[in-house]
Amino acid sequence: MAMAPRVPAVSITHRARTMHPLRPAMRRELSRLERAGADEIRRTQERRLRALVRFAASASPFYRRYFRDSGIDPRSITTLDDLHLLPLLTRDDLAADPEAFRTYPRRLMWSSSSSGTSGRPVRVYRTQGSSVYELCALERQWSWFGLRPGARRVILRGSAFAADEPGRVTKEVPGAHQLLVSSFHLTPATLDAILTDVRAFTPDAIEGWPSSIALLASLLRERGERLPVTAVITSSETMSDARRALIADTFGGPVVDHYGQTERVLMAGGCERGGYHVFPDYGIAESLPVPGAPDRWELVGTPLHNWGFPLFRYRTGDEVGPEPGQQCACGRSFPRLHPVYGRVEDSFTAADGRPIPLPGTVVDDLTGVREAQIAQLGAGRFEVRVTPAGGFERPIVDAAVRRNVDRYIGAGQNVTLRVMTEIPRGKSGKLKTAVVEGG
Repeated sequence: MAMAPRVPAVSITHRARTMHPLRPAMRRELSRLERAGADEIRRTQERRLRALVRFAASASPFYRRYFRDSGIDPRSITTLDDLHLLPLLTRDDLAADPEAFRTYPRRLMWSSSSSGTSGRPVRVYRTQGSSVYELCALERQWSWFGLRPGARRVILRGSAFAADEPGRVTKEVPGAHQLLVSSFHLTPATLDAILTDVRAFTPDAIEGWPSSIALLASLLRERGERLPVTAVITSSETMSDARRALIADTFGGPVVDHYGQTERVLMAGGCERGGYHVFPDYGIAESLPVPGAPDRWELVGTPLHNWGFPLFRYRTGDEVGPEPGQQCACGRSFPRLHPVYGRVEDSFTAADGRPIPLPGTVVDDLTGVREAQIAQLGAGRFEVRVTPAGGFERPIVDAAVRRNVDRYIGAGQNVTLRVMTEIPRGKSGKLKTAVVEGG
């Protein structure tokens, strides 16, 4: 009997997001709030906050315990000024017991994991509704730059499909208007094949990690070629002015950057007039002073969209500079944000000389570890450092590391696993997920 063709998971996810019955209502709400004044935005935030706090107090094991032990009545949290009654959360809280935050069964949500810039692996969950809301919020931002919903996008963000299907460096996602391009196979040898597929796809936008997009731009520049699109969508890394200029010149469109986290507690992004804004309908932003750094603040987020995994006052570990004081020329009442510091990973090199974008993906999904870091000791030579947590089993972690290196960097690398009681920090005191310690 013939088997039905396998539908890629990303295609199923895309359908769920674009065909969700609440999508039209979400888009209308986001459009309304884009035109709203600061008072109306605040009222909307407080209304959602009240409802979400009361729901979490009854359905989340973590918050049931907190309200019981603290003696605080969840009904007393009615305005943004009452947020201080809730505890600050860190990655340690999530790493210790992510299931305690869930309010929905796991089967009804999507999970993801990341070691972030802190090196501490965490697992989080989100509902289909929250994923749809996120897409709608992003599409609203993209519309400021002339991109319509359903814009055709070339995606340069890891793309593990290339490891699953050796020999393929691009893959079109059925029905999703997306062409995946393997970030780990951007080389002069594969450029012709990639460009043939990209141009046949006729993209409206390039989307992905700045390091991957800049690498493609560099390859095009070496050949004196350009690839014009309406916009370039970036996230996950900071960009130097030189890299931004290279990308904008090569692809001929504005760079549309947005900021977020695996935990989905805050979202921010650039506007068409050069401002950088918090999206206040997505989450509530707070800031904490950074000790010893009078001109820096740590971002703290309270998401207003994920009912299945409520996180209040989550410390992102990301820092920003002073908030711009003047109103943005775009006219929106969204709070302005100084570009986020951090999210910079050192440039890695594979054994065959290929540059490796976002090498921290190698340690994102390790289990039984408290902290993890990948270090490049030389081209194609890597050391993965971990500190054990409950349930740590070295053979399992070692196998996962080698599998991930083969999958995301390619076969032929020299990799060792080093178990440590503590992974050294850099001068900032923060643990970097990926570091270069040799040429």
